[in-house]
Amino acid sequence: MKKNLTGKVAVISGGASGIGLAIAKRLKKEDVKIYDISLNASEEEIFEKSFECDITDDEKLQKVLDEIVEKEKQIDFLFCNAGIGIGGLVENASLNAIDKIMNVNLTSQIKMTKLFLPYIRKGGKILYTGSLASIIPLPYQACYSASKAGIEIFGRALATEVRARKIKVTTFMPCDVNTNFTSSRMKETGSDKAEQRGIKKMEKSEHNGETADYVAKKVLKVVKKKKPPLRKYIGMVFPGATSGFIAFLVKILPVKWVNFLVRHLYI
Repeated sequence: MKKNLTGKVAVISGGASGIGLAIAKRLKKEDVKIYDISLNASEEEIFEKSFECDITDDEKLQKVLDEIVEKEKQIDFLFCNAGIGIGGLVENASLNAIDKIMNVNLTSQIKMTKLFLPYIRKGGKILYTGSLASIIPLPYQACYSASKAGIEIFGRALATEVRARKIKVTTFMPCDVNTNFTSSRMKETGSDKAEQRGIKKMEKSEHNGETADYVAKKVLKVVKKKKPPLRKYIGMVFPGATSGFIAFLVKILPVKWVNFLVRHLYI
């Protein structure tokens, strides 16, 4: 395990709050230089600079990259962490909302990776905040599940491409986490009672979920590994069932059984 991170340079999207901020605080304790890219700039003193930037704005993102590279030349860690959610039936979602969640959670993450990749040091790491929802198809979060499944597959494919440069790629797949993500989730709902019950169950699970710092602690352990995993499951789904165990069940159970269990869990 590589313990000394002093002087390393990290760029993190969505570092102003939630899991991103918790990761940044953990990195700062390791004397890492951190640059944040968030929709609203952070006033936290842990950052070398917090850029106010919508990551879906290609021109602004390029300017942020140019400024960071001008100062640091290269970076060691790229955390693609920013993300949003939509709650509700797919038929109730507006086309604009669908475009937005896929752009923020998937397309912009790919673009950000493409832009920063030439400046990641040999032996550096690219890290994505995925979700257990990428392997468990969550009703009333169908677009969110799809976007997270997409970024996890992208990360695995990318890992093969950058292997020769000794760059490692990991997607973190937490289950329920208690952050402001729940309150900031877009809700596009109708009068369907099952939809309302499902969303309430989802929010309750998140409020009872792991802390952002718990997730950040697990993330830091992976950052320090010389040979990190391609994906890392984090957290407890319910008492006695870790996210890793649930992921194992999803692999071995027939698809229709998985959907049956999810249906009875949320409807």
